[in-house]
Amino acid sequence: MNILSYRQLSHQQRRLVHRLLHNNRFFPLSLSCQPTEHHQWTVWKEDQVSATLGFHVLEHSIQILNAAYTDLHAFRSLARHVHSEAVSLSPKHIDVQIIPPHDFGFVSTWASLGYQLSSEQFRLIGLTHNRVPSVQFKPLTLRNRQLYLTIRNDATCDSEFLFPYDTLHLDYLVDQGALPYLVYDDKTIVGTILIEKHKQTVRLLEITCLPQLKHQGYGRRILDTFQTKLHKKNIFSFEVYCFSTHQDALRLYQPDAFCDIQVFSNWHRYSCEGALLTT
Repeated sequence: MNILSYRQLSHQQRRLVHRLLHNNRFFPLSLSCQPTEHHQWTVWKEDQVSATLGFHVLEHSIQILNAAYTDLHAFRSLARHVHSEAVSLSPKHIDVQIIPPHDFGFVSTWASLGYQLSSEQFRLIGLTHNRVPSVQFKPLTLRNRQLYLTIRNDATCDSEFLFPYDTLHLDYLVDQGALPYLVYDDKTIVGTILIEKHKQTVRLLEITCLPQLKHQGYGRRILDTFQTKLHKKNIFSFEVYCFSTHQDALRLYQPDAFCDIQVFSNWHRYSCEGALLTT
């Protein structure tokens, strides 16, 4: 079985990897990451890609991302390889997202490596309304792009699941149709919002608020303004995703504003510290 890193691939091979990921894309843009040359691997059978898998390195942990396969046996071999690569970097823990949440191939593969369920991720269908906007959205431009990255990354620095964006990742999101905005209260920047439009579906990918302004009602004001702007465009529903362990988001997304909730994905965790204690 031939395991190759993404950086070893030709241009044509990379296109096949992107096609496999696109065909297996069940998730919104902000939950995925463009394959990187240093932390993405592939399995090939002759001239066809059978599986791909990568990870994103955070300060104290690693998130395994970009999983797709056509051959389960190949994927399991690749998962063992990627898991070993991740463990070698000595993180406190490794998280992997499983979509769909009960996919036997994914669940059994990661369970065999010692991963355990740590969080559920919900998909909520929200309703729009017609109220007076209380904050302003300013779209991303070349001039304010670095400011957006600074505000967004400062706001999410303590997040357990959201990783920092760099310029390349932001450009990738925009190229795929994401719409980033800076959020202002009059002339004061208070946070960011990231929206995705996919055919007839509008997804609210992120609302962030500067740490010093949390618990002052800005999350609710940003959400209300977003719902109002959609309503004025005759869009009456939207999707949003929320982790079962994200208490601030659970408080923000009040049940009376949503008409449906589903378990969208499961996150499983491997504790490297616990593994060291038992070895």
